[in-house]
Amino acid sequence: MKLVVVESPAKAKTINKYLGSDYKVLASYGHIRDLPSKDGSVDPDHDFAMQWEFSAAGRKHLNDIITALKDCDTLILASDPDREGEAIAWHILEELKEKKKLTGKKIERVVFHEITKSAVKEGIENPREIDNDLVSAYMARRALDYLVGFTLSPVLWRKLPGSKSAGRVQSVALRLICERENEIEKFKTEEYWTVDADLITQSQAHMLTHLINLDGKKLDKFTLNSEEKALEAKAKIEAQDFHIDNVERKKASRYPAPPFTTSTLQQEAARKLRFSAKKTMQVAQKLYEDGYITYMRTDAVNLSKDAISACREAIKKYFGESYLPKTAKEYKNKTKNAQEAHEAIRPSDVMNTPKKMEMKLDSDAHKLYELIWKRTVACQMNPAILDKVVVDAKSADNKILLRANGQVIQFDGFLKLYQESKDDADENDDNVILPNVEAGENVNKGEIKPTQHFTTPPPRFTEASLVKKLEELGIGRPSTYASIIAVLQERKYVRVEKLRFIPEDRGRIVTVFLENFFKKYVEYDFTAQLEEFLDDVSAGKMEWKKLLTGFWNKFIKTVDSVQPLQLTEVINRIDEALSAHLFPPREDGSDPRSCPVCGKGHLSIKFGRFGHRLFELSGMHLYQTAYGYFRRRTGSGCQCRC
Repeated sequence: MKLVVVESPAKAKTINKYLGSDYKVLASYGHIRDLPSKDGSVDPDHDFAMQWEFSAAGRKHLNDIITALKDCDTLILASDPDREGEAIAWHILEELKEKKKLTGKKIERVVFHEITKSAVKEGIENPREIDNDLVSAYMARRALDYLVGFTLSPVLWRKLPGSKSAGRVQSVALRLICERENEIEKFKTEEYWTVDADLITQSQAHMLTHLINLDGKKLDKFTLNSEEKALEAKAKIEAQDFHIDNVERKKASRYPAPPFTTSTLQQEAARKLRFSAKKTMQVAQKLYEDGYITYMRTDAVNLSKDAISACREAIKKYFGESYLPKTAKEYKNKTKNAQEAHEAIRPSDVMNTPKKMEMKLDSDAHKLYELIWKRTVACQMNPAILDKVVVDAKSADNKILLRANGQVIQFDGFLKLYQESKDDADENDDNVILPNVEAGENVNKGEIKPTQHFTTPPPRFTEASLVKKLEELGIGRPSTYASIIAVLQERKYVRVEKLRFIPEDRGRIVTVFLENFFKKYVEYDFTAQLEEFLDDVSAGKMEWKKLLTGFWNKFIKTVDSVQPLQLTEVINRIDEALSAHLFPPREDGSDPRSCPVCGKGHLSIKFGRFGHRLFELSGMHLYQTAYGYFRRRTGSGCQCRC
């Protein structure tokens, strides 16, 4: 008898169907042990010794494994094929060794990249040993996150009463959100105008054009920055006759996006389905455990030969030969760590179309499955063929140029099935179908319309755009983004309005504190470099304790230098950095920091220790904010109450 240990009961149930009576499948229910949430769980003074304790139900699950192992001669550890999965297998093995339960037992480590009969059989037939490099990378990441959190958070509690926590990646993500908000607040709106002209061809077709050149000069965005200038331009257009000067037609190909990685799945599910990163991962996990998709934590974009062959068969069957490329498309894997480079996320069986899966899946699971299926099949389809058209109309004196842009889809290709969404896409004329005109043709003028515009600040981050930015910067790992975003909201550092992140005052104050006193540790390049070092550990290129030593020696010196700081110095730094946000200009032009009641006092920030309670001190009055309190230093005769 052989005992197979997987992570979840759903996965155990699915795998149990594929293995015969010689196998027994149990679930560990994730990690059986973890670092306790107390000081000293990682000890830098003793070679980063780590103390582990059982999770709430971990001891029970381990005892179930021990009981089942008595009747088995082989233990097969089949947790997920990533760092966390490797660590779960390692933890189980370490506990069983310590309890001397492995005498005479054969130990095997197997991985399944999808839960299908063939994949399970292949995994069982190709066992390996625990990958110690992946375990080392897990240990390094876990220790780093613990050391930063449990060393930095107490400093925050003392220096910023009311703060909750800081984290190695969490604080950098918060900085991104706060910096974007600063950009928005500092943004100065500028006025500009455009002029559009409706031209009527000889066949009486209408064509909307935009003013490009005026008085023989190309316009830039702010050339027409007032209504007066826009109306002058309109009058000049009205005074001229126009003809078609040039028609440019160019064939262009548009290619499909690669299949999903963890990050791109989170982004696209946020855009198309309005799923949070956390919800996407929960639904994907269930689809994986039920055997419907491949493993959902991956940075890879490559597909197996069998998967590509299945996609080509599906394209031929459901869309026809014209949509099938002559040769299969291969996408290169961008991940730097080959040991963690699995397949992209795809359906386990491409012939299970979304329509066939409607009765098997609940609404959310079906929506996500359909997204994955379409993206996977589309990536192997022919490109779309477009006719891009640019039509230039010139005035009789050749000093005014009007231009129309458009395109015609000659062959829809992969667009018949799937089109990737974009974040905050600008409006454009790409999909406008233009009338058929020839150079030299005279055209008549229809309505000429000047339009007022105002520049807009950069948009706030959505979950999709934040995940995309973190990935671009190389910060964190896609499998951790959901938990990072959740923590920022739980700590009330940010709030979400209309699917966009807005930093709370609490979050901005924490960010300013870290930028002033722990600058290096919230820098994007530094955090990304740490991720590269962790990849080096998992690839066997760096020793994990050497990485921790190099980080800790510098980090603890910074902490020690901040500990003696007086609260007044911290407040003054934050007060200065957040001045524009906390004390914006007043409509009456008075000093934003002057007391609005007595006019003599000076406003500055103060943190309250007693929750959200209003109180008054002699010579100063406090008023409540979302984070703490502001202090008003008032004149001695001021009787104002805030």
